[in-house]
Amino acid sequence: MQKLSLIALLGSLCLPVAASAQGGLAALLGEGGMLMHDPAGEVVASHDPDRVLVPASIVKIPLSQVALDVLGEDFRFETLFYINDDRDLLIRGLGDPFLVSEDIAVIAEELSERGLLQVGRLVMDDSAFEVNPDLPLELNARDPYAARVSALSTNFNTVNLAWDADGNVVSAEAQTPLTALARELAAQLSGRQNERINLGADPQAGLQQAQQLFEAFMEEAGITVADSRFYHEQVNDQWVLFYRHRSGRSLREILAGMLRYSNNFIANQIFLTLGAQEYGYPATVTSSLTVLRDALVRLYGEGFGTDPGLLMMTEGSGLSREQRTSSTGMMRILESFRPYADLLPDVDGILRKSGTLTGVYNYAGYLQRPDGLYPFVILTNQDRNNRDEVLQRLRGY
Repeated sequence: MQKLSLIALLGSLCLPVAASAQGGLAALLGEGGMLMHDPAGEVVASHDPDRVLVPASIVKIPLSQVALDVLGEDFRFETLFYINDDRDLLIRGLGDPFLVSEDIAVIAEELSERGLLQVGRLVMDDSAFEVNPDLPLELNARDPYAARVSALSTNFNTVNLAWDADGNVVSAEAQTPLTALARELAAQLSGRQNERINLGADPQAGLQQAQQLFEAFMEEAGITVADSRFYHEQVNDQWVLFYRHRSGRSLREILAGMLRYSNNFIANQIFLTLGAQEYGYPATVTSSLTVLRDALVRLYGEGFGTDPGLLMMTEGSGLSREQRTSSTGMMRILESFRPYADLLPDVDGILRKSGTLTGVYNYAGYLQRPDGLYPFVILTNQDRNNRDEVLQRLRGY
């Protein structure tokens, strides 16, 4: 009898603490929602989990799982190289988001080893993606993660600029030559601070940068380019495939980078590739959205992809404010995403993805504990950013 009374007393002492904690979370969340599960899938903490809110970049989590499901972990992006009777070289991009300077140097050496010592024209072909795909862009943003998608782009469709001690513009990357286009862009900047800027304002600028980089690396590899003018054409039956380059990075590696840096450019490159793999080129937003939503239903259940109460997706980056989810819907995604939890960035022992727009401050991920992973969702669409304080409260549970 005394033992039962003690247990009852301890229980009564614990209840006000739990209620107080929940009340504090409610105040921080405002009209937001929150949900946390234990490793067995039982609810640990919850507040208005069915409230429908804007997800922002946490949609990169379901995008990643769809990409792994549709394309496979070992999927490799390709870039194709064609020649014609005039010994021109056409480069056809197929959306590789990680076609960076180090890769271009390897490609140039491979072309040289295959006997390509001189070309007439260097022709760019970005026709694998539809022209001006209807995807949200961060207007007037020069940040690299906001770059415009393109079937053929280099260094994430960006240019990295710096200035030396004498005030001369140089490449901010030792592995990347300074192109003529980069010099033009530097001349337009008011200051002289190191900066990586995206080439989103003009779709042709990205192709020009790609052409100039390929020419520079080909010259280093001993391949002469006779005509350095810009050429933009689409492959046809007059071209013969000369070399097929497969990326050195697997899809899993690319997704880890996308999630770590929340790169919108990479997300939408992958999003468009989904449609191309199923319906062929050119990739379109319409075909990609069809593949995405079909895969969401297959992975998570009926309604995912179109039901705002679960998850409504229209693109892959999270920039669209038309997209919606709830803590309940995101939790179902996190439960399914457990095998890939290590793809999320580890921030102070927490595997998490943020979702941020003006007035949108979200987290989704996993608390790491000795007994397993505790998936959590924090959705707040309000002026004040309280998500870190909410997360620390959950961590204390």
